[in-house]
Amino acid sequence: ERRSQGMVVVAVALLALVLPHRAFPAAPRAPSPLLLGDAPDAASIAAATAARAEAASKALADAAQPASEFLLDATRPAIDAATPVLDPVLRATEQARVQWQLYGSEHPAEQVGLGLSALLLLELVREVVAAGGDERPYPRDAYDPDAARAFFVRRPLEVLARAVELGVRSAGFGGALLSDWLAGPAALEANAEERALQLAKVLTALGPTFIKAGQSASIRTDLLAPPYIRGLTSLQDQVPPFPTDEATALIREELGEAEGVEALLDSLSAEPVAAASLGQVYRGALPDGTPIALKVQRPRMARQIALDMLLIREVLAPLASAVGLPGDLVGTADAWGEGFVAELDYSAEAANAALFNANVRQGQLSGSVFAPPVVEGFSSRRVLTTEWVDGERLDRCRAPEDVPRLCSLAMSTYLQMMLQDGVLHCDPHPGNLLRTAEGKLCILDWGLVTTISPDLQLTLIEHVAHLTAEDYAKATAPP
Repeated sequence: ERRSQGMVVVAVALLALVLPHRAFPAAPRAPSPLLLGDAPDAASIAAATAARAEAASKALADAAQPASEFLLDATRPAIDAATPVLDPVLRATEQARVQWQLYGSEHPAEQVGLGLSALLLLELVREVVAAGGDERPYPRDAYDPDAARAFFVRRPLEVLARAVELGVRSAGFGGALLSDWLAGPAALEANAEERALQLAKVLTALGPTFIKAGQSASIRTDLLAPPYIRGLTSLQDQVPPFPTDEATALIREELGEAEGVEALLDSLSAEPVAAASLGQVYRGALPDGTPIALKVQRPRMARQIALDMLLIREVLAPLASAVGLPGDLVGTADAWGEGFVAELDYSAEAANAALFNANVRQGQLSGSVFAPPVVEGFSSRRVLTTEWVDGERLDRCRAPEDVPRLCSLAMSTYLQMMLQDGVLHCDPHPGNLLRTAEGKLCILDWGLVTTISPDLQLTLIEHVAHLTAEDYAKATAPP
């Protein structure tokens, strides 16, 4: 029965690939703009090539978009009929629909990428029919590149579809940057602000993994030029949300029949008050009236992140090394992926915040800095409920005269975490540091932390002591 249901879906999907050739007229061939004379310079060639690619991309998109929409519409009835067996396929279809609605597709090449990515449905049908849909890329819910490789090596079309989407969505930005580079340093500098905004849009369209990478890069003033820092800063708190009905369904699934869940859901804001790479936040109230912030994770995160991390580790990192980027890039990808995947466990985030508050209460910083207290009864692996904190970002503070004091307080707090507590908050971008109305410092988002071993703590303390004593020879000596 499972195989016959799968065959129905495959037949409908294949028919959807064939019919568009008859249902939709062929795209007209774009005239070539590459008429540059006898001796064009490199910049002119690049500009003309980009224009030609744009025209060809638009023509292809005009044909691909209706075909991909036809594919999704044609497969939907058969998939609905086979939902008990093909539930992962249904979820993938819905994810594609939501992504299209949220992010849109201003660049024609992006439409092509989405059309090609629709082939993922065919591969998922084959996989579910052949082996069921219960496998997970990270069986232990922790970053595991070997497990992810074994999972996706049996799903080559899914990998190919995502790789094509990444390439096509990035092509417009890459081509524009290449054109600037060929035109010279003046063009690179003049167009930096525009390119930074384009990069932020590309990373947003590529999804949570790349949004998170952009957020990490947005505070690296030692690596990126100021225009790119400003452009990527938008990723800290201006990420598109996902539909509230999906969020409500996930909250019910996670919290189950706990007392007060329905009253909590009724109290939530109609729309999220903030959206981030991994989830979004609603404002609500407990049954006793206590205001709360409820963070709910984006649906179907683990599989997409696992595939993206596999492509970064197995393709992008070796490619970057091949063109001369220094360092152990695969090792860097593994270290970053380990922390990133750990952020999917909101129960660990709740434990990290509670530990920080307990450590602060025992020291001199008590009453000055805190993490939002967790509401235990309404939190789980994918839902985190905390008390609501009214505050404003330090970089947008309406009391700028108080910012130096709060920055000093933040420095002292992070030194205590690093040198005394041994558990360090690793996501201190401006969106996670708030000034409350009482002038306290509130640190948000405890999903990404690292542990500092006692040996490393001692080494760091000695280093600080040497710097304080102006003994720079010992401060820079290897341990």
